[in-house]
Amino acid sequence: LLHRPLGRLVRYEVVILISAAIGLWRAVVAWDRSGVLVEDDLEKDNTDGYSTVVQKVEATWSSLLDRQALRGGNPGDIPVDVLLHAMHVQSRASGVIGSFMVLVCKCDQANMRAIRSAWEAHGRPRTLRELALRERDEGVQLSPGKLKESAALALVWATRMLGFWLGILRVLADAGPGGKVNMAHHATEVIYAHWVEPFHGFLLRSTFRAGLRALPSRDDMLRRLAVGGSTQKKGPPTEQEIAALVNDCKRCVDTTTRVIATLRATLEATGLDDNQKV
Repeated sequence: LLHRPLGRLVRYEVVILISAAIGLWRAVVAWDRSGVLVEDDLEKDNTDGYSTVVQKVEATWSSLLDRQALRGGNPGDIPVDVLLHAMHVQSRASGVIGSFMVLVCKCDQANMRAIRSAWEAHGRPRTLRELALRERDEGVQLSPGKLKESAALALVWATRMLGFWLGILRVLADAGPGGKVNMAHHATEVIYAHWVEPFHGFLLRSTFRAGLRALPSRDDMLRRLAVGGSTQKKGPPTEQEIAALVNDCKRCVDTTTRVIATLRATLEATGLDDNQKV
């Protein structure tokens, strides 16, 4: 439906599009006043002993890469459950930075569910690479650039959403002139346009672009991340805490870049790819 010219949509199809957009937008605004995503499975304190939520994300992804290195360093030689845990930690952290991120978090959750479902359906293979190979052998690659619903397709989208987070991190880590950008505009016209928009159809593109206007400024994002959803921290963060967070963001940029490269290499090595619009 979304690939048809808008002028050819009949009245009831337009109603479907509008209703779907409203439903997605309601998800975007379903936040509490603190800007932290309200989910039953999220604890109020996301730091778990780390100085910041970003430090926790970086440490979790680094641990994942270390496991791959111990197994020989081949792309995808990582336990699937460890990957799912790391995705969950990263999604929770990104959910702190602003109300729009609820939509990104929903995408993260859908990707995690799809990977877990496929992993369990295939008897919980030991590594992500093994899962990808089993899906390849069963024919999830329907044609060049076209995957059916699968862990592989979810992994493709997971790397794109992780790329969006990476783009945000790069701005947060830049304490110089680059850190003074208009975050909402930069996130829309640079980060989203590069990582995600080429694969979105009319409805999702319109919804994401509208939602990105709700992104707070860089300084506000840093303040939210410095608190990290913790109910134990009272008052605004200190300059020292913000400086420590910026350093955590710098380290996380490097680690996240390596993670994205690893996930992409896993898909490439197993011959799985998708460039369809949704």
